[in-house]
Amino acid sequence: MNKSIKILTFLLCTALVTFTWNLFLTADARLIFEQNSIMSRARDYLNHGLYTQAIASFNEAIAVTEIPNPDYLYELAEVYYEIGDRNNYRSVLQRLIYNQTPPNGQSLADLYLNLYYLDKDIANVQNIILLLNNGWTHTEDTRLLELYVNYRYAFVPRTATFDYASIILNNAGRVRQGDKWGFVNSIGQIVISPSFDYVTNFIGGYVVVQNDGVLEIINNFRERQSVASFYGSDIKNFDGANFAIRLPSSNNYVQATWIPDNFSIDLGIAEYQFIGRPLGGVRITKQNNLWGIEDRSGRPVNLTSEHIYQSIAVDSDGRSFVGGRIFVNQGIGYYMWGIEGEIIAGPFTNAKPFFEENGLAAVSNGEAWGLVDRMGNMVIDFIYEDAQSTGTNLAPVKQNGLWGYISVNSYPHPLEDFVGKIVIEPQFLNAMPLQNGVGPVENYAGWFYIMMPRYN
Repeated sequence: MNKSIKILTFLLCTALVTFTWNLFLTADARLIFEQNSIMSRARDYLNHGLYTQAIASFNEAIAVTEIPNPDYLYELAEVYYEIGDRNNYRSVLQRLIYNQTPPNGQSLADLYLNLYYLDKDIANVQNIILLLNNGWTHTEDTRLLELYVNYRYAFVPRTATFDYASIILNNAGRVRQGDKWGFVNSIGQIVISPSFDYVTNFIGGYVVVQNDGVLEIINNFRERQSVASFYGSDIKNFDGANFAIRLPSSNNYVQATWIPDNFSIDLGIAEYQFIGRPLGGVRITKQNNLWGIEDRSGRPVNLTSEHIYQSIAVDSDGRSFVGGRIFVNQGIGYYMWGIEGEIIAGPFTNAKPFFEENGLAAVSNGEAWGLVDRMGNMVIDFIYEDAQSTGTNLAPVKQNGLWGYISVNSYPHPLEDFVGKIVIEPQFLNAMPLQNGVGPVENYAGWFYIMMPRYN
């Protein structure tokens, strides 16, 4: 008897489970049938050009199931694209990417590429860079990485052309038209029209300018801070307090010191053939055709005791001692020194100061130039006709008589060998380092600024 009850119970349970499962399958089948019926209606609307009704039916069909059908979503996206509704087209593709549910026959990378072609049509470079970078990060599809590299190094030329343009430092660059100097801002736009005989760099919001024999210090609002009782035939290498000035009565420079408290500018006594811009507590000077290293007040520092060096690497802004490194030539080539005078690397045939502490310095071996880091390691071999130091992921190099830019970034597999590759083809007569993605270059029309795409 007990055995019969157990068998009956088992049969009843089996029947109940089977019924429930069949009921579930029937309900699921009904949903699929309903969804297919709505989709059929949507496509019929589409065939007759009734886009509003078709879109409404597509959305109705997609909402039937709890998890949206990715094929139907993509079909809806194509409808939006066909009618020119770019915003909804983008929104549906982003939904598929977010859910990581590409339609049949496509991958997540394909969806990113669809968005890329959308942004390419409207030339939205900023969106392209962010999109391709995110796409590569999420999919590791090399198609996205290669496109990212191409757009990352696409530059936009600024419209103004000058007779000379300097590197942008402290969010300002010096520009010259004819024999007059002015300033541009951090993106190469003119903020003070060329109107001065001489100018220095802006430091801390102040600059030394001279015009019509009047030498003064002004701020970035052109408000006068001090006026000198003398003027020079050249002024340069302002550090916020001191600058070099060449008096008309002499071919040499003396140091001028701005004293804001009493609205005065005082002159030093010692004369030099060159006075560099003080940086890191150190300035370089030249006397009797030999170079020395001093502190701001002219006292020799622990790197040297007198003017004994044949040359010291200095850039166009008077900088030499950058990030605790300086290049000194003792007669057999340039050595990279540290703060205590220790030799870190060298000798090099020629050298240019570091542009930024963690950047790369241009050095040469014979006629060939390369780039070295602050520890003395060669990052770019000696293969170029010339090179400029850099603090960014791009370095100016000269090849076949023209300047372009190479990448000095490291990249993940499979583009790990991208370091050192030309990313902006040589096309300029001159090119300088970029600061925050903006840098001066020269072509046959003159100097102008190029700007790399900005993105976060």
